[in-house]
Formats: sequence, structure tokens, C-alpha cells
Amino acid sequence: MTRLSSGNIDLDKRLQGGFPEGECVLITGEPGTGKTIFGIQFLYNACQEGKKCVMIATEEVPEKIILHGKALGFDLEPFVETNQLTMIHFLELRANNLAEGYTNVCMHIDDLNNLVHIIQDDVDVIILDNLGTFSIGIDLKQFRDKLDTLAYVLSNQNRTSLIVMDATAHELTHRIAEYSTYGTIRLMTKENPYTGKMERFMYIPKMRGTKISLDIINYDITEEGIKLFPAKANR
Repeated sequence: MTRLSSGNIDLDKRLQGGFPEGECVLITGEPGTGKTIFGIQFLYNACQEGKKCVMIATEEVPEKIILHGKALGFDLEPFVETNQLTMIHFLELRANNLAEGYTNVCMHIDDLNNLVHIIQDDVDVIILDNLGTFSIGIDLKQFRDKLDTLAYVLSNQNRTSLIVMDATAHELTHRIAEYSTYGTIRLMTKENPYTGKMERFMYIPKMRGTKISLDIINYDITEEGIKLFPAKANR
């Protein structure tokens, strides 16, 4: 199986080389666990490897994402300038709808499916941050059906996709997104029983075609992005 690096050497080792190419992987977690940083790190590495990429942002504006990346040493701006990376901003569309007098405006997952269909054929990598936006005000079965369709289309087009979803929306939708995607990585904060301090942990419950450990991995967010601690530090 061909792999695409996550942008993190230590994580790649745990995934037998990285994310399965042409598949959808779900990243879910609480605020402050580094979900967006995770996506930026992967996106930057994919661009460096010559992949054509698209980032669909539903919350932060592209300019802030680029600044965030620069602060960590992942400068996405040159790739945007050469059109190797396209940033699509759903939040701006939502704000414009509200300004025009619409109320209770939310992004429907049909909008996302339609958008994916018109993305250029030569795009290799797609990052969606945050899928939770599309779970608001939608029937659970419809959400599952639409997400299944989205994952199938992206996989059929051989596009490696990282789908970020906030933990609140993930729980409210009974974690059904995990059934639609090829793999799942959960980011969380909890008390380390050995230190008594709140720390960040990563758990990989599913990655098809990959021999994975179900051990919880201790990690931190540094000035150079996400850093995994050695296995001995997890005990």
C-alpha cells in the first residue's frame, strides 16, 4: 500500500509510513488539541512533496491559517501563490448570507459534496477543517449517507483526504463519521496518572490496512508543530 507522509516522522513510523494514499482519515478532538495544526503540518508536507492540494476551511480565514502555519515554520504562502495550494473559505459565504438578512444559516453537507465534485481533477490532497459545521441541523441518517458518499467519491478519485471534526459534533453525531472514513485519530486532553498534570494524548483506534498499536500516545504542541513523546514517556 502506498503511503503519504503525515508530516510527522514519529507518527509515520506508527502508521507504517504515513496515511494510506487515496483514502479519507478522520481527525477529531477537543479545542486546544492541535487539530488544525495537525492539518497544516500534513498540508505543508504534501505541498513540499509536489502534491496539488486544497484546504476547505469552515471557521478560520485562510490568512489566519497561513499566519498560524508560518509561526510553526510551515509557510504555506508560496504554495498558494503558485496555485499548488487552493484555500476555500466557507465562513465568508456564511457571513455574507447573514449580512443579506438570512437567519439560522448553516452549511449543508450537500454544499460540500457539490464543491468536491468541481475541484480540479489534478488535486491530490484535500483537507476539510471542520466537518462539524456540516452536522448542524441535519438528520443523523442523512448526515451518515452524505458522508459515506463524500468518502466514496474522494477515495474513488484517489484523493488523500484529512477530515477534521470537533469532538462536540463528533459525540452529538454518535461518532458515525468513524464508520465512513478509512482511519481515525483522536486527539484529547486528560490527566496523566503518572505526573498528575493535564496533558495531550493521541489515540488511533482505526487505520485500515495498517498494523497499529492501541496504546495512547503522549504528545505536545511545540514551536515546530506536533511532537510525539517516545514510547517510554507514555508509561
